Amino acid sequence: MNPRFKICLPLALAFLLLSALPATAETVLGFLEGPVYQGNAGTGAIGLTGWAVADSGIRRVVIQVDGVDIGQARHGFSRPLVNDLYPGFPDSMGAGFTYHLNSTQFTNTLHRVSAKVLTNAGTEVIIEGTQHLSFVNSTPLLVPFGKLEQPLRNAQMYGRCSRDCIFAPNNPIYTPVSGWALDLGLEIGDAGMAWVEVMIDGEIYYNTRRDCTFSAALGLHQCYGLPRLDVERAFPFAIDAQNSGFKFLLDVGDLITCWGLNRGHHTLTIRAGDISTQNANIDEHPVFFQCVEDLPPQAGLVGNIESPREGAQYGDNILFQGWALALEGVERVDLYIDGEFIGTAAFGIDSRPGVAVQFPGYPDVDAPVWALTYDSNNLSDGFHQVQVFVVDDIGSSTRIGERTFFVNNGFN
Repeated sequence: MNPRFKICLPLALAFLLLSALPATAETVLGFLEGPVYQGNAGTGAIGLTGWAVADSGIRRVVIQVDGVDIGQARHGFSRPLVNDLYPGFPDSMGAGFTYHLNSTQFTNTLHRVSAKVLTNAGTEVIIEGTQHLSFVNSTPLLVPFGKLEQPLRNAQMYGRCSRDCIFAPNNPIYTPVSGWALDLGLEIGDAGMAWVEVMIDGEIYYNTRRDCTFSAALGLHQCYGLPRLDVERAFPFAIDAQNSGFKFLLDVGDLITCWGLNRGHHTLTIRAGDISTQNANIDEHPVFFQCVEDLPPQAGLVGNIESPREGAQYGDNILFQGWALALEGVERVDLYIDGEFIGTAAFGIDSRPGVAVQFPGYPDVDAPVWALTYDSNNLSDGFHQVQVFVVDDIGSSTRIGERTFFVNNGFN
């Protein structure tokens, strides 16, 4: 099936619904798109997405299971295609909603999952897209899950390789490895995280239970249990959600010189274990190790791409945004799409307190944010990749990562 047809089918159904409404009724449109990548069955936390708009605006979106309200979805996410088809609604610029459904609270059988919209005018509507999902939960299936957020896929990680392996390194370059991890369970004593470990090419290097430490300069590192209020908002039912963050600091120079790892491509894996001894590889990124001594005078260039979101759909103007730092100072941030240069981002436009904590002493750390707005009408509809390169004050350049996104301007 044509991908655009699959994307637009729910919108077409909503259009038919609109044409059938009485003239005096408030117009309410929406579609529950169902589980994310899970088909018609789900285990543990099931990700739901959808969209909704109304004449008076959306007050809230409530998820129901078998006709009973179970929780309020997070609403207001950008859905450009909805805005293209239904401009003028109060919520058309932020019509998307998301919800993580805790299927462990229900029996292992077929359930009806729907989304109910309450508008600012008091109208209540069950929107299109009601799903019939089989919940399948057992202790062996409920393994830890989470996300490796930094470094990005294909990021270049630098270290100072000219060092003495016996004594503490002089001015090391640390790369944060961070994200979050959670665990659900059915029985008492089954739910909850026990440890997180970072693996390189399948070998364990740090485990939070064994290696967690604190220093005044670096704070907590090689640790699990760091505050993540955003994860708590998304997974309020998970026991560790409020403190689900992990953070490791990797010294690539130490890994190459003292641990014997080669320069070049490696696979960074996060494995997590729960309190009932189950474990799982929750995320994995390819990365590239380099020594600063092998390059033109170049220090650690680090950064992150915050927008676009991986795999998300965009139309019209796309905001590319993130942050960047370099030990020599950032001269500029260059962006490419599918290998073609599209422009230099504005740099130093905002702060990132969390970045300042992780990279004390870097120039530009008080305002490391970069941004560039790009007209997606310059691109063909379909998937594209943006690559971000940071250039420091002595002219050295590195790719901090890439993101895949989907362009759909077919209804402009």
